[in-house]
Amino acid sequence: MKRPSPYRDRGPLQVAMTPMIDVVFLLLIFFLWTASFQIVEYALPSSISPPSNVGSSAERELDIEDFEQIVVRITGQPGNFTYAVNQRRTQELPEVREILGTLASIKNDVPLIIDPAEVVPVGLVIDVYDIGRVLNFQEIQFAVEPD
Repeated sequence: MKRPSPYRDRGPLQVAMTPMIDVVFLLLIFFLWTASFQIVEYALPSSISPPSNVGSSAERELDIEDFEQIVVRITGQPGNFTYAVNQRRTQELPEVREILGTLASIKNDVPLIIDPAEVVPVGLVIDVYDIGRVLNFQEIQFAVEPD
């Protein structure tokens, strides 16, 4: 006895595309609403306030001349770091802020180059970067060693 084939009376397969398109659009809308279009640098937490009195003692101690770039070198050992702003050494970050504030009030369109040593924590580098951003330096760069 021959069994009837289940495929013989079968018609063309109908796939409903409308519900699938609706789901794709809903997913697209969901991802657009939840996406963050914020630049990552602006999301860094910082406790730096703008300088209150720019100049004064830093202006007297600093030889102000026509400079092409400002280099901030961070060196030292863990727990004892030294900053050097265009060859002027200091141990305190507020002094760095004061010197950079003086230089920014004169000319803030020169590049600010941050050159940290390998042992310097990223937090100190970010602090100097944030100072440059608060003082409206137009171009902030990081120094790298050539290969």
